[in-house]
Amino acid sequence: MNSVYLKNCLLLAGMVLLSFLVFLLSFAIILRTQTIADRQAGLEANVESVIDMHNHIVDFNPNNPADHEIINLVVSIVTLPYNRMVVANSEGVIIACSEHDADHQHCQHIGQMLPPELRYVLNQNGSFSALTTAFGLLEGVSYVYAEPIFHLRHGTHGGYVLAASSADAVMDAWGAMLSLFLLVAAAVLLLAIVLAMVVARHQAAPLLEMSSVANKFARGDFSARVADRGRIDEIGELTGAFNAMADAIEQSEDMRREFVGNVSHELKTPMTSITGFAEGILDGTIPPEKHEEYLHIVASETRRLSRLVRRMLEVSRFQSLDIRELATQIFDMTEVLRRGILGLESKITERGLDVEFHIPDDPVWVLGDEDSIMQVVYNLLDNAAKFSTPGTKIEVTLTKKSGKAYTTVKNTGDPISPDELPQLFNRFHKSDKSRSGDKDGIGLGLYIVKTIMNAHQEEVYVRSDHGVTEFMFTLTLAPKKKS
Repeated sequence: MNSVYLKNCLLLAGMVLLSFLVFLLSFAIILRTQTIADRQAGLEANVESVIDMHNHIVDFNPNNPADHEIINLVVSIVTLPYNRMVVANSEGVIIACSEHDADHQHCQHIGQMLPPELRYVLNQNGSFSALTTAFGLLEGVSYVYAEPIFHLRHGTHGGYVLAASSADAVMDAWGAMLSLFLLVAAAVLLLAIVLAMVVARHQAAPLLEMSSVANKFARGDFSARVADRGRIDEIGELTGAFNAMADAIEQSEDMRREFVGNVSHELKTPMTSITGFAEGILDGTIPPEKHEEYLHIVASETRRLSRLVRRMLEVSRFQSLDIRELATQIFDMTEVLRRGILGLESKITERGLDVEFHIPDDPVWVLGDEDSIMQVVYNLLDNAAKFSTPGTKIEVTLTKKSGKAYTTVKNTGDPISPDELPQLFNRFHKSDKSRSGDKDGIGLGLYIVKTIMNAHQEEVYVRSDHGVTEFMFTLTLAPKKKS
C-alpha cells in the first residue's frame, strides 16, 4: 500500500463507514425508543378516548348487558389498527373487546375476568403501564396501558379499560423503518465511498504530477512544470512552491550552461594564443630577438583573460539579484549620473568628446540597487565614448513620466543596421565595425546592462538613425524622498 491515492481513499472510506456505523447505532436506539413511545402514547390515547366517551353517554351502565353492544361499538371505533382493547365492568368481567364482530358475537376475552392482580394495581395506582402479559390475560408479551373508569356524573366506579399492542408488532414496525433506513444509508454510503475515491484521486493527482516532473528533472529536462489548477488550498501552495523551485533550478542550470558556454567561447582564443606563443618560445620556433614582442602579446592575452573572468563573475552576481530586495532600496539617480561621467572623464577627454547634461537640479529618487545601476550607467557611457566619432558630443538626459524615471545616453558614430540592433544585448556580441576599434572589448558590457535591467524588472531600449545611437532605460520612481 504505497499509493497516497489508495491510502487517502481507504482512510476517507473508513471514516465515512465509521461515521455511518455510529450514526446507524444511534438512529436505531432512538428509533426504537421513539417507536415504543409512540405506541405507548397511542395506547393511552385509546384508553382516554373510551373513558371520555363512556362519561358522555347518558345513563350508560356497563353492568347492563343491553349496553354492552354500545361499548363494543365505541371500542371498535377508537381502537387503532395495531392495538387491542378490552373493557371490563366494575366487577372485573370483560364486557367489550376490539376483536368482537358481527360474525363472532363473543371473542375469547368477553366474559373472562380481569386478573385480580391487575385490578388491585389499577385500584391502588390509578393506572398500569408495562411490557407484560397483563398477568396472563394476553397470550404474548405486549405493551399494556390500563385505567379504571369512574363515572363523573354519578361519582361511581364504572369498570376498567385496557389497551395492548404486541411487542412483536412494535418490533416489526421498528424493523421496517430500520430496514428502509439501512437501504437509504447503504446507497448514501456507496455514494460517499465513490466521492471519497474521486476526492482522493483529485488530491493525489498533483503529487503524482510532481513526482513525474521531478523524474524529468533527474533526466535533465528542466522545462517541465506542474499544472496550476488555480487551487487556493495547501495543494495549491505546494504546487506554486514546487514550480518556483523548478524555476530556480532551471535558472541555475541555464546560468551554469551559459557560464560554461561563455567561458569555453571566450577562453578558447586567448588560451590558444598564450599556449602557442609559450611553446614557440620554449621549443625555439620563435627566435630570441622576438621573445619580448611575443611575451607582450602573452601578457595582453592574460590581462584579457583576467577581464573576462571578472566580467563573468559580475554577470553571475547581477543575475542573482533579488527583485524583492531591490524594490526597497532608494537612491538619487542624478548623483549616479554625475559619478558616472566623472569616472570616465579621462577617456572622454582623450577622445575629444563633449558631454551635455539634461538632468533636473533636484534629486530624482528611484528604486533599485545603486551599485548595479551605477554599472549600467558606466557601461552605457563607456560604450558611447568608445564608439563616438572624435570631436562629437555625448548627451545624457534624465526625465520623469508616469511614475518612471527615463535615462537616455546618446552619441554620434558609425550607424548600426536595423538587423543588428536586436543582437546588441546578446552576450559576446560585437559588430564587425566595432572590432577594429575595440581591441580590449569582450562583448559583455551591454549584456550586463540587459541582465541588470531584467533583474530590476525594468526596460532598456536602443535605437540608431543616421549614426546617432540612443540607449534608454527605465527605473521606478520612489514613493517618497530618501530620509
